[in-house]
Amino acid sequence: MKDLLVSKFMSSPVRTIRDDAPLADAHRILREYTLSSLAVLNASDRLVGVISRSDLLRVGRLEEATRRGHLLSLPDKPVRAVMTAGAVTLEPDATVREAAEGLVSRHIHRVYVTKDGALVGVFSTRDAMDAVRARGVAAPLSEFMSTPVMTVSATDTVATATDKLRDAHVAGLVVIDEEEAPVGVFTQVEALQCRDDEGSTPVEDRMSYATLCLPLRTSMSRAAANAAATRARRVIAVDRGRAWGVLTGIDFARALIAD
Repeated sequence: MKDLLVSKFMSSPVRTIRDDAPLADAHRILREYTLSSLAVLNASDRLVGVISRSDLLRVGRLEEATRRGHLLSLPDKPVRAVMTAGAVTLEPDATVREAAEGLVSRHIHRVYVTKDGALVGVFSTRDAMDAVRARGVAAPLSEFMSTPVMTVSATDTVATATDKLRDAHVAGLVVIDEEEAPVGVFTQVEALQCRDDEGSTPVEDRMSYATLCLPLRTSMSRAAANAAATRARRVIAVDRGRAWGVLTGIDFARALIAD
């Protein structure tokens, strides 16, 4: 892995937001660009934190929203009041292994790349998947998948699904049908996209079909390639029609460290 530099896989430019911007602006940008987080800069353009979908969901399930019948309502606060302060940073000449170790050890979804104090890129779990594909990691999904699978029924409500996301501290749930077969996912993206919906809306009406079901024996590199080609946000490891595990970005980062 020492020949793979983080600068070759990082994403650039990085979407940012000021620390004094309202939370509504953060939600709008995350939704418009289908992002999981934004780098937060202060008035001096220094990186001071991260605002993520998890942060918005953490503060967005309010009694006010419940009384209105809507799923979510964001408080009238600036980004700095809700963001995760500080950020893990690396230099452009750091290795992919070092970046992956940072993701796994801190259980975070991105590390930022800075040069002379300036923000020049971000290495996320999605970039880790690209590195797994480039490295040709041959280990099967079964070695790195996360278990047990957190699920929600297609007939459950979006309010139930959103509460599960928050209470379990996970980014996504596998949606199953009456036969317990995976049919989609309900993630933080869907929860925030339906923030103005009635909480009683069925999950099936708002879930994403952007999933990839692959046999347990599929190699990590092939799974990464398939996920990139289909733009799937979750890889589900299946056997005999049932979901046995889920491959998240952190799991792909673990594969980089083990290889």
